[in-house]
Amino acid sequence: MCADITYTAKHNDSPVGRGRTAEVQIAEQERQFREVLEFCPAALVIVDEDGRLLFHNARLRELLGYTVEEIDRIDTRAFWHDLEQRSRIIEALRERGGQLLNEEVIWKTKQGQLLHLLISYVQVAYRGGHVSFVGGKRLCWVYDVTALTQRETQVAEQQRQLREILEYCPAALLVVDEEGRLLFHNWRLRELLGYEEEELKLFDTKRFWHDLDHRGRIVGLLRDRGGQLLNEEVIWKTKQGQLLNLLISYVQVAYQGGHVGFSGGKRLCWVYDITLLRRAEQACIRSEQRLAEAIESISEGFACYDAEDRLVACNTSYRELLYPGLEVDLSTGTTFESIVRHAAEGGYIKDAEGRVAEWVAERLHHHRSPGEPQVQRRGDDRWVMISERRTEEGGIVSVYSDITELKQKEEDLTEKSAVLEALSTKLAKYLAPQVYNSIFTGRQDVEITSKRKKLTIFFSDIADFTQTTDSLEPEELTNLLNHYLTEMSKIAHEYGATIDKYVGDGITAFFGDPESHGVKEDARACVNMAIAMQQRMQELQSEWLDRGLEKPFQIRIGINTGFCTVGNFGSEDRMDYTLNGSEVNLAARLESHAEVGGILLGHETYSLVKDTVMAEERAALTVKGFTKPVRSYAVVGLYDDLEGRIIRRDQEGLALVIDRSKLTKKGEVEAIKTLEDVLSRMKG
Repeated sequence: MCADITYTAKHNDSPVGRGRTAEVQIAEQERQFREVLEFCPAALVIVDEDGRLLFHNARLRELLGYTVEEIDRIDTRAFWHDLEQRSRIIEALRERGGQLLNEEVIWKTKQGQLLHLLISYVQVAYRGGHVSFVGGKRLCWVYDVTALTQRETQVAEQQRQLREILEYCPAALLVVDEEGRLLFHNWRLRELLGYEEEELKLFDTKRFWHDLDHRGRIVGLLRDRGGQLLNEEVIWKTKQGQLLNLLISYVQVAYQGGHVGFSGGKRLCWVYDITLLRRAEQACIRSEQRLAEAIESISEGFACYDAEDRLVACNTSYRELLYPGLEVDLSTGTTFESIVRHAAEGGYIKDAEGRVAEWVAERLHHHRSPGEPQVQRRGDDRWVMISERRTEEGGIVSVYSDITELKQKEEDLTEKSAVLEALSTKLAKYLAPQVYNSIFTGRQDVEITSKRKKLTIFFSDIADFTQTTDSLEPEELTNLLNHYLTEMSKIAHEYGATIDKYVGDGITAFFGDPESHGVKEDARACVNMAIAMQQRMQELQSEWLDRGLEKPFQIRIGINTGFCTVGNFGSEDRMDYTLNGSEVNLAARLESHAEVGGILLGHETYSLVKDTVMAEERAALTVKGFTKPVRSYAVVGLYDDLEGRIIRRDQEGLALVIDRSKLTKKGEVEAIKTLEDVLSRMKG
């Protein structure tokens, strides 16, 4: 054992031994070096002059998907996606002595997948140098940058999309350098300021500013605050010089070494156009000012309360009406309740004296449920009319009008009206109701004028009036005559007669003016009135007999229909509404020829009422003023009232009237025979 060791030592100590030991060490070092390179995270390639692979490591096989057997001495041209690029790289290597770092290429895997790689040729032996691993001529490190390239592509796409988004952002965007030159801007900025894109390249943004001092203050604030300045209102100019109200926000500034993108940007600013908003605000302010001036200029008190019943606005007149002569603070926000309560407690409201709480409750109720205007009496004997209405927002608008003068005039007018009413009531007793109403309603003017109309005229008087009243005392006669005229007038008013006048015991009236229901209806009304008067006279006669009057009044009535002249007659100082004409005279003559307690009709009147009134023709009358005898008819009564006594049939071709009260036994027999004879002749 020792001999062997000695021999080995001796042997190793010889020149030959030392040479073999060095080879062993070099082989071991190369093995270790190859092992280190095999598991290097970067791929390693050594190729010969023809590009065949002499050495590779595990990372290359992993990248390209080959096995050791497949890749040994493989022609590396199989790796290249672009062989022309490979040729350009080889040419560059020759020119640069074999040094070429970080060249980006595209290689293919065994399956054909493309990889983005970064390759570096650190040494080439074209000039007689030597790369180990048996004949290697080029050594190349390969780094997989596929993921990085994809990420860069994504970042580039994101940046493109971001720029596109910013380009069409509704807010203007600009990025400027340290000197304020424009590095980036979007479409909205160009639209706002009226520039073309080429005009704004490295544009000095100071030209945008209307007030450069303002810009200087803002730049100073940005430095002090580290670049953050939001919502600062400024005024810029368009290319044409038009002023714009803008709101700008500097969200980041890189004064302390930071960086804003878009190639060296130092300040990023968002710009919002608020020109229309400011104009609208100014217009609103002007409108509010004009409204306030208009409200202040009106003489009425004006106040507006919000939905919470707090004062929004009021004018000076409102203060003066509420608190005359006092300086009271009616500031915005004061509640309505506190205002009216203060007025009531201060004695400014007459109606609230002695009942403040109750009055305040009533006032609040009317205020919160507005309806018809309210009239309020103030403590200084002034009257105020309050008109309130609710707004769409739930508030209340109030208008206070001083109606003191109007109220005084109203009181004066009321007094005068009372006097006039009393006077008119007295005057009404001297005029027919129809005439009175037509004058006081303005339908008829008080002037001398007349017209021709067909009227039905009524005359009545008391038969043997002088003989009847000789035994009466004047007082008794007056009372009796007034009682008679009152009762007759009531009936006349009931049937619509226009009473012309009272002449002693006589009454003159007519139908057809100033109101008419037609000639026929007027005639019927007149005759019906006359019958009602005679019936009432029978009732009065019984009363008068009971009171001791030996010869109660009996009246005669004459009625005629014809054209008359009717209207105001007299002078400008005194006139009378009456009628005249021959038909009026005829009515008076008929009355004088009528039987006591009877009614005598003229022929035309009879022809108008004969279908409802039974009348018997009398002998023709010779009347003064008429050349021909006058036909007249004595009224028996209304057919409806004579149904038991009168048998009447009236139709076309037949007129039958039988007065059973006038038939004797013999007369009834003869009447029946006559009817039977008529019946048999009609059947034959």
